[in-house]
Amino acid sequence: MLPSDPDIQTIYARIRTGDLDLQPNFQRGEVWTTAKKRKLIDSILREWHVPPIHVVVGPHGKQEVLDGQQRLAAIRDFIEGNLTVDGEAEPYDNAISSLADLHYGDLPSEVKRRFDQFTIRVFRLTDYEPGEPGELFFRLNQMTYLTAAEQRNAFFGPVREQVRTLVEMMESSPSTIGFSNRRMAYDDVIAKFLCTLESGTLSVKLGAAEISSRFRSSSPFSSSDLDLARHSIQLFMDAAFQAPPRTRLNKATLFTWLMFAMHFERANRSSAKLARFLAVFEQHRANESPTVADFRRSQITKLSWRTEASLLRIFSDRSSSRVSDVSSVILRDLILWIFFAEVAGNEINGLFGNKKNKMLTSVCAELRDRTQEPIQETLDRFTDIAVWGSIL
Repeated sequence: MLPSDPDIQTIYARIRTGDLDLQPNFQRGEVWTTAKKRKLIDSILREWHVPPIHVVVGPHGKQEVLDGQQRLAAIRDFIEGNLTVDGEAEPYDNAISSLADLHYGDLPSEVKRRFDQFTIRVFRLTDYEPGEPGELFFRLNQMTYLTAAEQRNAFFGPVREQVRTLVEMMESSPSTIGFSNRRMAYDDVIAKFLCTLESGTLSVKLGAAEISSRFRSSSPFSSSDLDLARHSIQLFMDAAFQAPPRTRLNKATLFTWLMFAMHFERANRSSAKLARFLAVFEQHRANESPTVADFRRSQITKLSWRTEASLLRIFSDRSSSRVSDVSSVILRDLILWIFFAEVAGNEINGLFGNKKNKMLTSVCAELRDRTQEPIQETLDRFTDIAVWGSIL
């Protein structure tokens, strides 16, 4: 492999003369969207690193692109006037913004000169066995997909540092939670937890895009939200450690339990009470294929065993699929509180406001007296998402 660092004008000249073939027969077509092409142009204008290009040199000296076709096509399209500068790409930059919607030919002379002289590392495969280019192509194009949390970890700033501080608390005892921080799973949950505390509601969807936008901000989370999150996490960890058997959660149910623990923390309730309920609920839920006798024997509320079974099935279903939509988040939270209200009775007083208390009381009463109406319909009929979603 022979490395070189030609500038963009040299590379473009090779493309224009046909010395550099962007479409050898093993390549896919050009698939990048306009938005993705403009992002690459933006990176070059900012003089950021662009990944290297790999080419195969044929017997007559012609170069075929092995890896980097989409990048080179974007550069070609910009120089030939088929793309404009974005100008609004994050992070916002005044100098880039002043170039918004300009074609290559309209760039100020100094900007155009810097663009033309921008160098890209090129690796040329010249001396190879027949099977080597194909194997290299295969290895270069084995996709490494980053999780949303792994992508956000590249946003240096106060939000990332606050999230990492809280994650370190959870990493001290992963067995308590039931899964590790592989692929930054804890970071994902904690980021959503902090954003939810800041928004004050579960009723607004917090997807990857919304959380990433918060990571881009130079403003940290407030000290009150950070302290509440820290103490809630510690309370949950203490409870989970006490609970026999140890809990086995996923990201969706961990988030729900953290929100549940947050109400305990604000009301100054002990981890022992939380631990007892967590143990009972999760032990009950862990019996994945219970018989009728099992359910009757392990019944933990005044609800019928059929109602308990239906609620647990809904909770588990909304923990494994559609987990990011608002209705799933609300339903998991509500079902947890239904069980707690039935188990703990008056201990629920003071954990949240009157409106939610009345709603929970009505739902529980209806579930005790229900006839043949499906559980899901009962929950939908009595639950005001905006009211239940409020965490204030």
